This record gives sequence, C-alpha cells and structure tokens, in this order.
Amino acid sequence: MSGTNPVFLVRKAKKSSGQKDAVLWCSDDFEAANATLDYLLIKSGAKLKDYFKAVATNFPVVNELPPEGELSLTFCDYYQLAKDNMTWTQIPGVTLPSSEAAAAARQHIVDGVDTETGEVLEDHTENFGNESNSPAQATAPAPELTVVATMPLRHRVLAQYIGEGEYLYHVDASQKKEILRLEMDTDNSYVQNLLLAAENVEAFKKAIEHDIHKIVNAVKKVFPVDGKTPELATVIQFLKTWFETEHIDRGLLVKEWAKGNRVSAIQRTESGANAGGGNKTDRNPDYEHTLDTLDVEIAMATLPMDFNIYELPGSVYRRAKEIVKKKESPFKEWSAALRATPGILDYSRAAIFALIRSAHPEFYHYPGRLQGYINANLTETDHENPTEEALTAARHTPEKDAVEEANRQLAAARGEYVEGISDPNDPKWVKTGTSQPTTEPELVKNVGNGIFDVSALMQNSSTHGTETNPETTSNVQVQKADSDEKQAGDAVQAGEDDLGTGKEAVTVENQNQAEAQQNVPESQQEEPEAAWPEYFEPGRYEGVPNEVYHAANGISSTQVKDARVSLMYFNARHVEKTIVKERSPVLDMGNLVHALALQPENLEAEFSVEPEIPEGAFT
Repeated sequence: MSGTNPVFLVRKAKKSSGQKDAVLWCSDDFEAANATLDYLLIKSGAKLKDYFKAVATNFPVVNELPPEGELSLTFCDYYQLAKDNMTWTQIPGVTLPSSEAAAAARQHIVDGVDTETGEVLEDHTENFGNESNSPAQATAPAPELTVVATMPLRHRVLAQYIGEGEYLYHVDASQKKEILRLEMDTDNSYVQNLLLAAENVEAFKKAIEHDIHKIVNAVKKVFPVDGKTPELATVIQFLKTWFETEHIDRGLLVKEWAKGNRVSAIQRTESGANAGGGNKTDRNPDYEHTLDTLDVEIAMATLPMDFNIYELPGSVYRRAKEIVKKKESPFKEWSAALRATPGILDYSRAAIFALIRSAHPEFYHYPGRLQGYINANLTETDHENPTEEALTAARHTPEKDAVEEANRQLAAARGEYVEGISDPNDPKWVKTGTSQPTTEPELVKNVGNGIFDVSALMQNSSTHGTETNPETTSNVQVQKADSDEKQAGDAVQAGEDDLGTGKEAVTVENQNQAEAQQNVPESQQEEPEAAWPEYFEPGRYEGVPNEVYHAANGISSTQVKDARVSLMYFNARHVEKTIVKERSPVLDMGNLVHALALQPENLEAEFSVEPEIPEGAFT
C-alpha cells in the first residue's frame, strides 16, 4: 500500500453490448486508477464504447475482492450497488463461491486433522502487509516510508527522477537521502535545470503525481542524462509544450523532440491522422508551418504566374490570402484534399507546388480522382533539398531581385540599352570601348608630314559637348603653321549646325582635302526619338512625363482616389442607404442649375415647372 486511500471503480456495461460489468481497485488517485481500468479493458479485448464511464464507489470488504490492480469481470455476479449507488451488497439468492469451498473443506477437517488423509493441519491465517510467520522477520523493524505526494515539489520531481522509469508511491530513508543529495548538488546542471524549469512552469506546479512521473521520464527521453545538458529555456519550452498537448498526442510529441524536431504541437487532420510538421523542409527554419500556412501555399500554387517560391512577391502573397479568405476554386478543393492527407506538413514547398501545377486543370472537379492523383504523385525522399525536377515542375524562377528586374525592363522600354534585353546589333546603339587603356592617350598626335591629329583635344574641350557616335567621328588634320602666317586657300568654316552642337569650328586647307590620308567626316547620325511603352504596370515611374504616362494606361493616385470616393458614395447612398438626402434651398438650387446645364431632359421629371402667366391676365 502506498499510504493513499484505495479507490474502487466500476464500469457498467451497456445492455446492447452483452459484456459484463468491470471493477478494479488500487491505492492511487482517481485519474490513475481510471486510466489503469481503461488500459486493462482494452488489453482484454473489450471496447470502451461498450461501457459507461467509470464511477468510484465505497470500498467493499468482502472475501471475493479481486487482487489490487487486477481487472475483475465476475465481481458483479455476486454483488450489486445499493440504491445510493455507492454501497455494495450481496445479490439475494446468489451463493458465493468461497462459501461452498469453505463448507467442503470443513467436512473433512475435525480438530485440525484431515479425516481423509490423517494429516495434522497447522493453523493457517492470512498475513497482510509486512507480517510474517518467521520469528526473525517478526522482530525486524518496519522500514520508514515517506509518501511522495506529501513532499515538496522539488523532492517530488527528484523522487520520480531516481525511480528509473517506475512510479514511486513512497520513498525509504536511503532514497530520501539521495533526493537531498541531488537537490544540493549544484554541479549537476541537468538536475538543477530540471528543478528550475519545474518551478517556472505553472502547469507543472499544479500537476498530479502521475503526470509528474510521466513528464520527468519524458524529459529523460528527450534529453538523455548521459548526453549534452539542455539549456534551461529549452527545458521550459518542452515542459510547457508537453502540458499544452492532449494526452493522446504526448507520446508523439516526445518522439518528435527526441528526433530533434522542436514542434510546438502535434497537428492532426480532420480524420485524426498525424499531419506531420516535425521534419526539416525547404522552408525557413524559423517559419512555423501549420495547416493554415499550407492553405496559403496551395492558393499561391493555383495562380497562373511563375515566381520565386522562396522569395514570395508581395502581390502574389496578398492575392493568395484573398483566395483563402473567399475560398475560391480550385483552391477550395485542393485544400480539402491535402488537409486530409496524413503527414502533409512534412512535404517541402516545392513538392506542394509541383503537385498542384502538374495536375490536370479539371481534376479538382472530381474529389475521388483528385485524391488518387495525390496519393500516386505526392512522393519525396529529401524534404529539405527538393530535386531539380521538382523545382522545374513547381515553375520556380530564382531570378534576381524583382525591383531590379523591373527597373531593367523599364529602362529597356524607355529606349536605353540594357544588357541581356536589348539587341546589341541594333545600329542605333552607341558603341564604346569596354577596355580602358593603361596610359592616357596623347591629346595632340603627330601623323607625319607636319600634320597633327587634335581630335582627342577637341573631345576634352569644355565646348565640344557630347559625341553622339564616337565610331563615326572623323580625324581632321590641321597644317602646322605660325600664328602670324597667312593661310593659303579657301577655309572651310563650320556651319550653324556645328556651332549649335557646341563643336569648335575647324579650318581645313583645301589642298589637304584631296590627300589620301585625309579622313572625310561622315554625316552625323540623327539622335533617335525617345520610345515609350504603350502599357504600364501599376507603380511609380521616375522620369516618365505625365502626358506619356496618361496617354497609355497609366492611372494617377488622384484618379484612383476619385474612383474610390465615387464608388464609396454610390454604395453608401444607393446600396447601404446610410447617407440620407436632406432637402435644403441650397441643394435645390444646385440640382436645378445642374439640370438646366447638363440634363435639361430631366428637368420636368425632377422639378415642377409653374406655367407662365400670360400677359394681361391681371388688370
């Protein structure tokens, strides 16, 4: 006996089941005894649905009492509950089996001698507790036992800690010394963290002895004693999670934590199967994946556009949230099918996207066919590292940053040269050397025969301006002459066009123009007009003129506000009818002016026009 009052439980069988009533008694609290009774019933092959809930009754003192902790299905054949449903009484007219055995034995025994065998029988009495017929044992002192439930919380935790998996009802003197030693051992970080965590979890301090026994052994399974000492915060997290988890899921929780998966709860499908969520996938390790977040991924997978599934665009995410909220198809059908799949949270995001985007677009109309498709194609071996085939099927596009790519597209649409988008062979592009010379070029180059090339000097001139096409720039030779020497021949002056572009006028001798080394300048290529796109995605564009933006499909913020206010007013005025139209002289005058100016055809319908009084009607 553990020192606690014994509990006697009975589970009455339903008449339709044909089963016998079951009883059990043990020296434990009601919850532990009830759990033991249910376990023994299931172990015997019975079903709990065939029985009513267990009821605690008064403890019967009879010879037919079953052994402690053993299930009895025959006790109710001889005893029944009285009208108070608490006291056990013998069923009238039923002969107890012990009475027949005792009567048969008394027929052969006279004065302690068996008349059939002649054997002298000793006086046998039942011994209970620590009583014994041995004189040595009779004189031995009874061990001093302490009930665990009466001890402080720290000692109760350590009592189950030293129990080596067995539930301790009481501890003796040696066990109590071990408990005190562990409590004072500050070098034992494992035990100290366990005690501190127990004192910082409110549910632990209110737990019954049976739960303390289970949680202490769960901690030892998750964090082995001979392994690395867990951090205090980790132990507290596990204790809180364990107490918040349903009793039926605590075993799975311990297994997940023992594997290193720090799940916060055991998620189940609508059918009761384990939804998973403990495996490492291709998602962010700090991302808590639940059935609700799975719905968002399903909604995004049903969208037609391709995008980076690991760096979700904001517009795609907002659209997916809207689909989930409105339960649009085909998301609704896919969600119902995948939510019912056991272990669905263990699969990677790429696997979910590939499954949905590889399916026939009409599968969602047929739930049976859709579930068969899922069962046949939802396969994955490495959830953390999806294969290239899965990423391709998921239409994953790991492009550069979306803002940078959008800027590149806009630059190309404006007529600028963008590497990878524009055609490099287009003659309109300005071609420049990509490699920079190691030494600066000479500003004045001697080309021989007293001729010098000053094109580099002209390009560096502040009045030269920007060359539109360096490849077509001519090399102009100028004869070396003194400043006071009169130049022969007719000089060619630059025209107004050259001066307008900021180019310095160059004087060239006529005789040098006929020489072979003279490079004749080509006609200057006209600068192409700026090309603007005919369609703009919603957003803000820098450097785009308003007339260009609005000539296309561009919508300004003012237009959006005007449209929104108009719709809001229409809804409140004519649909919700929350805006009451109050008549006033000012409103009537405004309506009249509006009708006269813009809707004269509605004037007679909205206003009563008094007929004109003919002249001469009054004298």
